Amino acid sequence: MFSEKTRPKRRPTAIGVRLTLWGMGMTLAVCVLLCVVLYVGMYYSLLREVDAFLQDEVQELAAKVREHAGDHRAAERAIRDELGHRTREDLSFRLFDPQDNVLISSDAEDTLWTHLRGALDGARRQQGPYFETVRFPGVSSPSRTCSVPLDRPNQPPLVAQTTYSLHRMKHSLALLRKISAGGLALVAVFALAGGWILTRRSLRPIDTMTRKARRITASRLSDRLPRSGTGDELDRLAETLNDMLDRIQDHVRRIRQFTADASHEFRSPLAALRGMAEVALTKPRSADELRQVIEVSIEQYDRLQRLAEDLLLLAQADANRAGLRRELLRLDSLVRDTAEFYAPVADEAGLTFTVEAPQNIEIHGDAGRLRQMLGNLIDNAIKYSQAPATIDVTLACLDGAATITVRDTGPGIAPNDLPRVFDRFYRSDKARTSPGTGLGLAIAQWIAHAHGGTIEITGDLGKGTTAKVHLPIPPAQAS
Repeated sequence: MFSEKTRPKRRPTAIGVRLTLWGMGMTLAVCVLLCVVLYVGMYYSLLREVDAFLQDEVQELAAKVREHAGDHRAAERAIRDELGHRTREDLSFRLFDPQDNVLISSDAEDTLWTHLRGALDGARRQQGPYFETVRFPGVSSPSRTCSVPLDRPNQPPLVAQTTYSLHRMKHSLALLRKISAGGLALVAVFALAGGWILTRRSLRPIDTMTRKARRITASRLSDRLPRSGTGDELDRLAETLNDMLDRIQDHVRRIRQFTADASHEFRSPLAALRGMAEVALTKPRSADELRQVIEVSIEQYDRLQRLAEDLLLLAQADANRAGLRRELLRLDSLVRDTAEFYAPVADEAGLTFTVEAPQNIEIHGDAGRLRQMLGNLIDNAIKYSQAPATIDVTLACLDGAATITVRDTGPGIAPNDLPRVFDRFYRSDKARTSPGTGLGLAIAQWIAHAHGGTIEITGDLGKGTTAKVHLPIPPAQAS
């Protein structure tokens, strides 16, 4: 962790830069698209206006040709007088004969008419106004032409043609391009600045969560990431991370409790072994006394060995390294064999012990682990029951699952102890007077879950305890 003085200066984050650039790029792309659409729309709109203007002019000037029918000189003078009143010399008129020769021209020094013959065939084919954009050599701006055939009785039609320079249209479009370029430059600047501001504000909760996460250590697992309360994606991320921290905190708590309980369980037999050895060494002992010390020590060694084996099994289970040797086995035979093994112990304690496994049930499982699970349940029932209590072990097939039930009429379990019976090393106050490590039910639960089943413990004080294990069986057996 950095102190306030040594904390590095904040630099633009890669995601912040990318979001800003992407936002600016998309904004510019949309604006460029709008400018292109506007430019194209403006171009064709102006071109339609020019075409309408040319069509009106060619009809008006053709009318003057009809007024001076047969007198082309008079018609030419009238047309030149008409066009001479225009302030700009951007409109011209020509009349072509069927051989594409100029009969009338509004310009006495017309030298461009030879470049306009291509439009004449189009007008004759179309039998109506024919528009075309042409470029003249040495002229910077293109021109637009409108050619209209003029019918004559019993004669091939003449073609009247007006030509208009697109210099003003070109200037207007150039001005639009300049305005668009300037506007795009401003949009880029504002998009970059606005995108950076919005990105900073959007990523601020992540910065806050990052700073808070840096402070969370093993000694401060109770701290949680802040939430803005907006319910957005960042809030859901914070909620997910907080849930993960809850699980980690619970796991660490379990590990700490597990370590403390394991240390306590190891300390008791080790202290007993040390005490017996020290007492034996205080003065000379007879062979019988030494033998008695050794026998008691062996019992403590057995307890330590069982505890170490149970801890190793649970550690392997937590690491998913405690594999099962699955095979097809007769569950009813396994239940009867395991129960028969504990029957003498129950008889010696003065308990009534019954076994009922009438059905032929086959499952895929690890026979050794299943015996260990059932043995732990029966051993608990015998250990905590007093004569004349009864212990019943039954096996049945219910709802597509094999159900093993171990029921006793012993002292039962207090309601506040039931939720914790599967916790490792957990033992109720009454159970602490009996031998054991508090790992039997935790191991039984793992074995049941490893076989895809479930286990549940129910009971009331003074009314006994019932343990039920549900194991899946093959579909053929279930039916």
